[in-house]
Amino acid sequence: MYISLTRNILYLPLALFYFLLSVFLFFINLIIPKKIYVELQIQGGKNERAWRLEDIGDFIKTGDRVLDVGCGNGKFGEAIAEKYTAEVRGVDVVDYADANIAIDFYDGHRLPFEDDSFDVIVMAFMLHHVKHQDEIFREALRCSRRGLIVFEDTYFSPWQWLFTIWNDFYSNMAVGIVKIAKGLEGKGILGMPLPFTFRSVKGWHRYFAQNNVTPKATILHHANIKPHSKVTFLLEK
Repeated sequence: MYISLTRNILYLPLALFYFLLSVFLFFINLIIPKKIYVELQIQGGKNERAWRLEDIGDFIKTGDRVLDVGCGNGKFGEAIAEKYTAEVRGVDVVDYADANIAIDFYDGHRLPFEDDSFDVIVMAFMLHHVKHQDEIFREALRCSRRGLIVFEDTYFSPWQWLFTIWNDFYSNMAVGIVKIAKGLEGKGILGMPLPFTFRSVKGWHRYFAQNNVTPKATILHHANIKPHSKVTFLLEK
């Protein structure tokens, strides 16, 4: 329903290929000049934020109050604020902020805000970093007046699930080591929780139904040849 049979079959050999390629790229990234690496990271971040904003469309309204849960460096929240002239705050359990938005820190369980404090709450690739998904999802619902935006990695086969786990480990731990080696991050980045609590698209739909929220839109992105799928859910309360 969400992926062609041909693509799903081809993802098996591609997963093996990209596993080997990522090991090679780890060492390449270690030895390339810091300036080049930083430029690649900046461009990659801009590209990522561009398609995320495109997916959001008009789900966020001009002037909305928005909370980015698991905001990381805050750059995505900053991009939302700029595009929608929105009042955006970020919240996270670790501090590596590098953006012009207000960021709070919390215990990872209860959001430090009153009920219905925000029009929309954004959770970008953070739910698979927590074991207690139910708890933080209910907190997001409690603090949201109108809806949620959830970005997640997803899968459609056992081999893509395994590759998604590897990709998450590589993107956080291996890339984290490179950033530490180049003086771009502190060692705290290696403390990122990796419980690998991924779900299929159908699994997420079942989860949302259990929590009485309705997907207004489900937007899928398949990489061209990398066996990686991402999904955006626009959820109405």
